[in-house]
Order: sequence, then structure tokens, then C-alpha cells
Amino acid sequence: MSDYFYEKSKFYYEKYKAGKLTKKVGAIIKDGNKYLTLIKDGKKAMFAGGSVDDGETTRQAVVREVLEETGAKVIKLKYLARDYYSVDWEFEGITFPNKRVCYIYLCEVEKGNLNAKGLEGEFENNMTLKWCTLKELEDLKLYKVDLELVKKIERDNINIL
Repeated sequence: MSDYFYEKSKFYYEKYKAGKLTKKVGAIIKDGNKYLTLIKDGKKAMFAGGSVDDGETTRQAVVREVLEETGAKVIKLKYLARDYYSVDWEFEGITFPNKRVCYIYLCEVEKGNLNAKGLEGEFENNMTLKWCTLKELEDLKLYKVDLELVKKIERDNINIL
């Protein structure tokens, strides 16, 4: 297990032991009718995002996560939604429910050099970036909650003011 995943798992386990939700953020990065998408192993789509660090706001976290995972600088953002869910996680042989709340933002980023980099050990060279249409996101099986938000953005013509 990489240092990155060990520390991440330890962080989640400490939240679990304290009876606290793990705060997460997600970034739906839009440019016209396309969305900046991380594609794992060439077949699974997801948006940039991750955990909120202690002492950090969700707005600060989404800006940091977008920069870490895509190399892009967020110039505008708009809060969209909150999602509660749980995933089974493991730390040092103990499996536990990692209960999460994810704050999802619509983001606009500076044009420029993008790359799926993540933190050291996070992506293991199996992640690429692509600007995708709604149809491509459906074909790549984007997470259901994120896909429904993209459909709402498209249907209601939601933009960042």
C-alpha cells in the first residue's frame, strides 16, 4: 500500500472512530457543453474531488483538489448539491463504513496545461483527462449522482455567474 493510501485510510478510520462524517468535495468542471473528466483505465469516468482537510472550507478544498488532480486553476465556482453516502473501507485489517458527505461545485478553470497528476501514489499512471460531452459521460458510466447533476446543468442551462 502506498503512503498516500495508508494516510488516506488512517484519516477515514479516525473519522469513523470519532463518529464523524468524512467531508468530500466534487468538481464538475464545465466549458461550453463539455466537462473535464478523469478517466480511469480508459473506461471509467469521474470528476476531480477528494477529502476536505481539517481546518479547510469546502470551497478551499475543491479549488485545491482541482489543482492537485488536473493542474487547472479554478477561477469561478458555484455550489450545486450535497450527497450523503457510505463506502466500506479498510485500515490495518479492519473493515468499517466510511460515511461521507460530498459537496459538489460547478467550476470554471483557466485555460492552459492540464494533466491528470494527483498526489504522489494517487493515480498510479492509470488516469487520463478528457473534455467529454454528456453522451460520452453516459457511455463512460459516470457516477449516477454526478451524471444526474450534469443532466440538470444541461436541462436547466445552469452556468456560473
